Amino acid sequence: MIEDLISIHLAGVRCEQILDVGPGYAEFSRLSARTTGAHHITFIDCDEGVLSWQEQRCKEVAIDSTSHKLFLDSASIGSIRDRFDLIHCQEVLEHIPSPEQTLRALAGLLVPGGRIIITVPTRRSEVFLTWLNPSYMLNEPHGHVNQFDERALRALVTNAGLSILAFHQAQPQYFIAHSWLVGTRMRLDGSTGEVLSSGFRTFVFGNLVKYAHLFFRLTGESWWSKLLPRNYFVVARSNANPR
Repeated sequence: MIEDLISIHLAGVRCEQILDVGPGYAEFSRLSARTTGAHHITFIDCDEGVLSWQEQRCKEVAIDSTSHKLFLDSASIGSIRDRFDLIHCQEVLEHIPSPEQTLRALAGLLVPGGRIIITVPTRRSEVFLTWLNPSYMLNEPHGHVNQFDERALRALVTNAGLSILAFHQAQPQYFIAHSWLVGTRMRLDGSTGEVLSSGFRTFVFGNLVKYAHLFFRLTGESWWSKLLPRNYFVVARSNANPR
């Protein structure tokens, strides 16, 4: 569903430079590059393995890339001198001790009228997963330290000097699949989202993602997203000289 939302909300938008903050092992910025015609992606992350993987994936699809090993705080982000047409900040702000400062620093890297895509887990889903497993995200080096409801996330975005263009609840399939993952005590890398367990539980997890997504598509994904929202999806624009 996130891929669909990116394609919908970037349709007709032209970009040259994209910044992907804390990309993990996701393909979202490459989808954005294909959609907007961008020719270069910059990745920043504190994990060298993630950065190497992202660089290799860009090479495979002939997209230029640059990587910076940085902690995702406002001071490190402020050291970047480039400016970007589009920033991906997906599944990042829940990990950051000072999300307000971090998002404000990222907003300062946008060209006038540039866009940022933000996703975070919903507070509702985080509370439910903690109820399933009280040790969820405890003792994780880069685990979740923030929870966001809609009101808090909207305030965070607007206080960073951004105008919200789209705000969605999304990913009900991951509400289901992550309930299985957390409830059965599967191992997860809290910083990258990589599933570390294997065997039967992992087999079930993969099929829950696949078939729950298919079921929700066939029966009304937007309705299920409101009932079982795992993530918020936000597109916002810099207030400086919007286009």
